[in-house]
Amino acid sequence: MVGPRLVLLALLHLLLACASCAGDPVPRAPGAESQAWFPLQRGARWSYDLRTGFFSASTHMEVSARGEFAVRDSADTMFLMEEQLSGRIYGLEPRGLVGYQISEGYLTRIAAVELGADRKVHVFGGEGVSFLPVDPKPGQHWSDRTEVFRESGSAGQTWTAEVEAAGPICVPAGTFDDVIVVRSQHWDPQWDSSEPLHSYEDYYARGIGLIKSSSHNNAQWFFMSVEQVLVAVHFDAE
Repeated sequence: MVGPRLVLLALLHLLLACASCAGDPVPRAPGAESQAWFPLQRGARWSYDLRTGFFSASTHMEVSARGEFAVRDSADTMFLMEEQLSGRIYGLEPRGLVGYQISEGYLTRIAAVELGADRKVHVFGGEGVSFLPVDPKPGQHWSDRTEVFRESGSAGQTWTAEVEAAGPICVPAGTFDDVIVVRSQHWDPQWDSSEPLHSYEDYYARGIGLIKSSSHNNAQWFFMSVEQVLVAVHFDAE
């Protein structure tokens, strides 16, 4: 049974979260990216707080949009973002580049990339995961299968996802009304074919990008959950 003290702490946490929402309007990305759910805008910066448990201290993450670069030994290009953490969180690198491309109507995320001295991107991570439709609609479903590390011959992963309408959503950066949520699952039959290994809820605001995210490792317990909320966003030109 959940004790009264824990219930009160949970209610206090919820009230503090709502009270911390910024009141000033948050500027959207400029131009055509103002209509995008995940703006690929060079020079943009997102600041997040991450927490790995209800009572854990938060870790800060800065995401900076580096821009579009040519892919080595390919005619393709890739948009790069740099992610930097102020502390260590299980499963996340303290600093690294992430690549993004648009393929067959979906935004794909490629986690294992490197920008060489020739200013070209070297891709280590296969095709990437389709994490968001370019024009998402509530009720939309999709699935994806990809290799994690193509060069090592690792086994593939299966992902399933669905879009739902959401909002208004309150985070420290502000309150957003035009919001969708993508609920996705990562399946690994070698672990359990009846339950996903990881579960995710990612909230996107139009013209802003990711404003809130929660992930849970179902192979572990409470402390393996990661909560991420947007603290600030800037679309200043470089």
